[in-house]
Amino acid sequence: MKDDNEKERLDKVLSNNGFGSRKSVRRLIRDGAVSVNGKIVNLPDAHVNITLDRICVDGEEQQIIRHIYLMMNKAAGYVCSTKCGEHKTVYELLDEKYMGKFLGGKIAAVGRLDVDTEGLLVFTTDGALNHFLTAPKNRIPKTYLVHLKNEVPEQGQELYTKKLAAGIHIEAEGSEAAADCLGAQCKWLSPCECELTIYEGKYHEVKRMFLALGNEVIFLKRLMMNGLELDSTLAPGQYRDLTDVEIEKLAGARETLINIGDINQRFPSKFRNSLCYETL
Repeated sequence: MKDDNEKERLDKVLSNNGFGSRKSVRRLIRDGAVSVNGKIVNLPDAHVNITLDRICVDGEEQQIIRHIYLMMNKAAGYVCSTKCGEHKTVYELLDEKYMGKFLGGKIAAVGRLDVDTEGLLVFTTDGALNHFLTAPKNRIPKTYLVHLKNEVPEQGQELYTKKLAAGIHIEAEGSEAAADCLGAQCKWLSPCECELTIYEGKYHEVKRMFLALGNEVIFLKRLMMNGLELDSTLAPGQYRDLTDVEIEKLAGARETLINIGDINQRFPSKFRNSLCYETL
């Protein structure tokens, strides 16, 4: 991830901030329409600091954006793919202004939610952060609200919780092989409703975990990822920019303790400015 104090070519900066193709931006610069810190700059390959330099086009100061960070309350019926098919995509819910290329790259969803799953979905142009949050070895915690088809009595809830904490074996589904899941934390809200925190992202993992316990998930909503909570004021399909504090929560160094059987295993996840994180 580039530091905002690093310098970028002026034509690249303007092209990735809505001023057209690199060719048209070069013409704009050569025509004397661009100034940096009050001085006209005619060289497209002049380097600028997007944090410290004051860049103006036709006398109007520009706010230069390197990265976009958005939180969406994903609605059911949308897929996280960029391609249109049987279902609409979550990208159709975003304003067109987010679909261009920024200095940090193009916007992308962080991971995926199933078509019928609702809740927290993060979008960013920050590829390094995206990789950090989706790399299996980082064991990023994700919490879901789960509604089950069959009620689970109190004694059964204790058994579910114990088995989930020990790690559930899930059967193959479609082209996905059978697998052993990491231990998960279960908090019961009612006989048919719980919050489940998992530390990986296998295909249909939550659904397959409860299926292995003899139950069926009929509603699933992601509430939290790595400390970032879904904004409860967002209606399904709505989104907003993340605050600086929320971005820090997503990217901040943290350690997660999860129970697998009777053994506490430690999974540190480090995220620094250089985006070097420890091997787990």
